[in-house]
Amino acid sequence: MAILRDIDEQLTEEFKKLPIDYWDFEGEDTKELTHGLHNYPAVMVYPIYRNLISIVKKHGEVETLLDPFMGSGTGLVEGKLAGFKKVYGTDLNPLAVLLSKVKTTVLREDAIDTQDNLIRNKIEQAYEDNKQLLENIDNFITEKGLDVSDKKGWGTDAHVILREYLDTYNSDLKIPNFKNMGYWFKPRVILELQLIKDEILQIENEDFRNFFLVCFSETARYVSNTRNGEFKLFRIKKEKVASFNPDVKMEFYKYLDRNIEKIKDFDRRCNNDCEVSVAFEDTRILDSVPDNSIDLMITSPPYGDSKTTVAYGQFSRPSLWWLDLELMDIEELNQVDNNLLGGKKVDKDFECELSSRTLEKAIKEIKEKDLDRARDVYSFYEDLDKAMESITKKMRHNSYQFWVVGNRTVKEVKLLTNEIISELGEKYGLVEVYDIPRNIPNKVMPSRNSPTNETGKTVSTMTNEHIVVLRKDRE
Repeated sequence: MAILRDIDEQLTEEFKKLPIDYWDFEGEDTKELTHGLHNYPAVMVYPIYRNLISIVKKHGEVETLLDPFMGSGTGLVEGKLAGFKKVYGTDLNPLAVLLSKVKTTVLREDAIDTQDNLIRNKIEQAYEDNKQLLENIDNFITEKGLDVSDKKGWGTDAHVILREYLDTYNSDLKIPNFKNMGYWFKPRVILELQLIKDEILQIENEDFRNFFLVCFSETARYVSNTRNGEFKLFRIKKEKVASFNPDVKMEFYKYLDRNIEKIKDFDRRCNNDCEVSVAFEDTRILDSVPDNSIDLMITSPPYGDSKTTVAYGQFSRPSLWWLDLELMDIEELNQVDNNLLGGKKVDKDFECELSSRTLEKAIKEIKEKDLDRARDVYSFYEDLDKAMESITKKMRHNSYQFWVVGNRTVKEVKLLTNEIISELGEKYGLVEVYDIPRNIPNKVMPSRNSPTNETGKTVSTMTNEHIVVLRKDRE
């Protein structure tokens, strides 16, 4: 293992000579290769990873990469493409873990074509075998006097109602049983999804099974009654539910066609033996990553607590209800956001004890306006501080950390996360090397949000970020 050098001066010079809009990547295709396998909220676009990796490799020797907030695996894909010896990623969202595994797994062209033909033939046969079951479900619901747009009745009792229907056909089709299933999915949609899922689960090879589950995951989300343009969990308007009749099988085939081309392209581009470690793990712990082993860390942490920023858990639920990933039970799936940074509030009598003057000033101002919001904010930064401590323990001397962060506003108080991260890092032996501002034309975010949670009061969300560059200056 090579001794890492201090390349602060070289990096600074490199960043200074780049044009101001270099990091915007406006109009860039951010869905190439396996980056486009599945939608996911607030993804950091891959050209940021790719260019940062390229610049660091130009001036220093790096072999191991870490993204401790990996999300759907963008950084891990780029690390594998760049030829790192070992790439690590962690996340507390089970859907993120599945996506990251699939995006970084090479599936050979001929093998994926064979599996594609097999699964389609089996699905077609399953539909044919259950033709009457599918065709008669709507009449059964109507005869029972049920309104599929109601939260009560069909909405709350879908599992019981469908089990009764399946028993009339002596069908052993196993359907899921999660809270308010009928509120989020129509009767025929549930049956079709289960038929497709059953065929996927019979695939013995885990890599191929997971690939098809990713296609299924996006299908389940699209054919649900959720408003697909939202990251938080909202249902389409009640009056639209009755006329919403998605073609489940054709939607699955659509995502399958798209993803097969992307996985084939990835196979053609990926010609190295990079080992990828994907872990369902809390970044504040990081037991899956050896101490003093990481040469380079690139990550984009959450902007703040999920309840008031990007609700990763809510976005993932329509998929997770169906995927049976075993990392969490059905009840725990609804608590994903509570487990992420800032998910649990600090006590009401808290004091700002973190080593950041910038944060202390902001917390004081927010406290004067709203104690509860101050608790949300402080809880997030307290968890972020713990994450920085655990991450830095994994880093080698003279390794570099790149934090892509946004500065949000709470109660009209600007939270300068780029400055806060630099100040928090001092305690762990991190020194700031550079701070790169960038616009975010590509990042999928809500364009407006409510800073007060008062109806009608909205402000524009952040339109720029900072890439904060830190170096570990001491062991």
